[in-house]
Amino acid sequence: MATTPAPPTGYTVRREDQFDFRSSEYADLYARADATPFQHGLWLHTLYEVLAPRRGARRLVVTVRDAEGRLALVLPLTRRRQGPLRVVEFADLGVSDYAAPVLDPRDASALLGDGGLARQIRAALGRFDLLRIERVASSPDTLVSLLAGARARRHAYHTHLVDLPGTVDGWYEGLDPHFVRHLARAYKRLRPKGDRRLRRITDPAEVEPLMERMRHFRAARFAGRRGVDLLQDDACDAFYRAAARESVTDFLGRLVALEVAGEPVAVAFGLADHTSELFMLVGYDVERLARCSLGQLIVDELVRDAIGRGQRHFDLTVGDEPYKADFGARPRPLFEVRLRRTPVGAVGVLARDAYLGARRVAKRVLLAREARRQAKEQQPGQARPAGQGKKRAAPGAQAPREPRG
Repeated sequence: MATTPAPPTGYTVRREDQFDFRSSEYADLYARADATPFQHGLWLHTLYEVLAPRRGARRLVVTVRDAEGRLALVLPLTRRRQGPLRVVEFADLGVSDYAAPVLDPRDASALLGDGGLARQIRAALGRFDLLRIERVASSPDTLVSLLAGARARRHAYHTHLVDLPGTVDGWYEGLDPHFVRHLARAYKRLRPKGDRRLRRITDPAEVEPLMERMRHFRAARFAGRRGVDLLQDDACDAFYRAAARESVTDFLGRLVALEVAGEPVAVAFGLADHTSELFMLVGYDVERLARCSLGQLIVDELVRDAIGRGQRHFDLTVGDEPYKADFGARPRPLFEVRLRRTPVGAVGVLARDAYLGARRVAKRVLLAREARRQAKEQQPGQARPAGQGKKRAAPGAQAPREPRG
């Protein structure tokens, strides 16, 4: 553990790369901080232990403590080589939707107003060419203030949040009536298959078979497409299974199965806190039930369940897929924070921007192709949902989001 000289505020910046994210001091800090479930100690511990070694990423954890040693700030980061680039990133590695510093609000005014402390944090990072923190929701100001020389820019994508009223009827009243009728027809087509129920998984022994079923569902859904499914990547699949096993008995993770006649026809894994649920992974049976709009029905079931549990928000997370508007989601801006420290880092930024621009063009082409295919599959004379000229891509039907990390 390396310690940099104390900044003039009386706080001490440290590199604590072996920091225990399962510790009580981190749990206390996280409970006070305005962070996201992707900074929960269980999620970060699993990411560092399971995914980071498979990605060739090393821990880089910066902490700030006050004069009594109390934890005031944690920045969970990674460092790795990407070709010639020495890159520092948030602890993301392609599986986290949001990045946020874990900061005690009681210390915010002191820490964010201290340029000396920001320089100490930058020094603690060691040598690198490029620091990149993607998918910062709402505002990047805190991270820019903490990282001397960092700059922020708008992300190419948005995040999408559904504000939940107190009742399902109240939520439906805010949706397009055509789309509500489309959901009703989809439920009607599913009804002859058997009784339907949404079941939350709390037994870790059920995780492996359900995650395997989700992987199979998604493989069938992405078959013949150029999109890359994270669950077909062995490293990501191992991480998600470990995260699900560790979190199903905790409030953090929610693994759910939509069952028809006692058989899972859709499986979803997301994260939750005390007010919000985050939609992350979903797979559904397109081989047997292709005409039942299962992608839309599982989202509908999850939102209804969240309302029943008193949640205030349902977060459809990152990506501008059209189906999100059907469920009443409002877009929110995302930002990316960058710190280019060397000419090699500056060149790396330009190359990455060009690569991602090409991917976005390819994604629009794939989405248009998917919309045309689904329009052809519709029954003659079937009403189209939400006043659209073409049927919107269901969750999991779209090309994958921008690669992370």
